[in-house]
Amino acid sequence: MRRLLEVREVLMFSFDFEILEHGLAAEEYATPSRWLPAFVVPGATTAVLGRDAMGGVYVACRFSEERLRCVHLDTRGYAVPLGESLEGLLALVLALPYWQELLLACPSGKLEDMRALALRLEQEVCDELPAMPLARDDLRRFLELPELNDPVRQLHELAVEQAQLVVLSPNGWHYDSPIASSRLSARVGSGE
Repeated sequence: MRRLLEVREVLMFSFDFEILEHGLAAEEYATPSRWLPAFVVPGATTAVLGRDAMGGVYVACRFSEERLRCVHLDTRGYAVPLGESLEGLLALVLALPYWQELLLACPSGKLEDMRALALRLEQEVCDELPAMPLARDDLRRFLELPELNDPVRQLHELAVEQAQLVVLSPNGWHYDSPIASSRLSARVGSGE
């Protein structure tokens, strides 16, 4: 039990993933608070699995018996698929603990730009938290998570794929991918 509590704390404080003891249905999580995302995923049953420090939530969306997608929703109106299982989601979060910044700070959405930024962010994280690589490896082994060969490519593909995923607020507006939003902002800003 002590080891599980340690794992939970490391996930929360080093990887900004607080796993909930019991998953919550979207209806249970709906709130009038503007800083917490309320959502509906048409055609799916959903459960909130965890949250981050900024009020974002990690949601499992089951579309059919065999199709599951884990998605992060944040308070800015972004939705990013992060895997097809909790294990896949956690593997990506461990590999890229700065995944949100990577998507938001890369307005081109180009894979090469994301790779360059990921190298810089990885160095910054490891300078700030020198035990990060060891913690990452320890958690991956303990949780029996898959090792990702190219997590930046996987994140890029999942964020681009978000256009195929419909996530709505109860008010009817669409959650969007940070890549799609930053591309639109860049086009609008350049007068296209």
